[in-house]
Amino acid sequence: MNSKKIHLRLAMALLVCWIHFVTVFAQTQEIEYLLQQTCPNLPNGTEFSIGIYQNNQWSKYGYRIDQGSFQAIENHERLFEIGSITKTFTASLIMKLIDEGKMKLSDPIQNYLPDPMGEDQFQGHSITIQHLLTHTSGLSSSPSSYTLPYLTALIFSPKNPNRNFKAKHYYRYLKNFELDYIPGRAWKYNNSGYALLGAFVEKVEGITWQKAIQQYLFDPLDMTHSFTEMNHENRQQLVSGITEKGKKAKPWDMKFINAAGAIKSTLDDLTLYTMAQLHPAKAGMEFLKDAQNPLDDSIRMPEESLWHGNAMGLGWWHNLEDGESPFYWHAGASGGYTSFVGFSPDRHKAVIILSNISSSHPLARGENRIPKPILLGQQILRRG
Repeated sequence: MNSKKIHLRLAMALLVCWIHFVTVFAQTQEIEYLLQQTCPNLPNGTEFSIGIYQNNQWSKYGYRIDQGSFQAIENHERLFEIGSITKTFTASLIMKLIDEGKMKLSDPIQNYLPDPMGEDQFQGHSITIQHLLTHTSGLSSSPSSYTLPYLTALIFSPKNPNRNFKAKHYYRYLKNFELDYIPGRAWKYNNSGYALLGAFVEKVEGITWQKAIQQYLFDPLDMTHSFTEMNHENRQQLVSGITEKGKKAKPWDMKFINAAGAIKSTLDDLTLYTMAQLHPAKAGMEFLKDAQNPLDDSIRMPEESLWHGNAMGLGWWHNLEDGESPFYWHAGASGGYTSFVGFSPDRHKAVIILSNISSSHPLARGENRIPKPILLGQQILRRG
């Protein structure tokens, strides 16, 4: 090879490197600008772990607020609670079982309960698996049968409000439940509905929900730093959360509610999960696509809802404000953390936001009372 060709190839390589550097620098500047505009006045110690997928590659950013300003850090391998994003994992398990013919969306939930419900029909309509997935069952998320375990937790473990809830408490409520309208007609967010779905996974598969998540999602996707339960070792990797009162949060132990919000994960692992959502067939998980089903966007949020302008699918929210290119998303909130995962298969773009600030912290709410980390994720996803 003559020297001219060598010099030409070297010049081309340098040009590619330069373009990549300029692109990364520009994106970093844009992310920092959006952070400052969308998430101002958060307390010191607040962290963000941010992943953006576009142009067929992931870019990762970490920030921590120190003395009132955002400082770049490395936190893509640190654990955060992801709260209700856990529900998308549970919905995916349900759709896997449906794909395998072990369940049906139209199955009455009575088929999977240990005891008969008080009354699970109204005018011939039963509560089904689909109603639990879409939060339209009409069941209470916090029935009166939860009162005693909640008060016990309030006294002995106020930073861990869900730890005493057990399946028996919810089943006690169901025995006396009477449906008073046709299920599917009204939307009301329901953590306990997803707890039931987790219990149904256990009944059908004969293993715990935790083992099912590990076997069917974590292991195939190589999510080696994601957990449904905490131990001494992985607890050391958990970023300390900030409660609504600005105190250090304790990891939530959710017991019966595990399937609604127990997962702890890292940015690195969630990029693997989100890539599988963008390319289910490539991941060998067609059931992930089924969990994205918009149901013709028929389950719209009421005007008074925080999420007006969105519709509920089989596990994922569907943003309808972006015209012909809506995106799918879910958010999570626990005692000291707020998170967001969103993606657009049409635009081949995805955004992950992990933060260690409670969505109930007085400084954590942004425009229209939406938690700032969620606003940030939605804004990044809409741009470019």
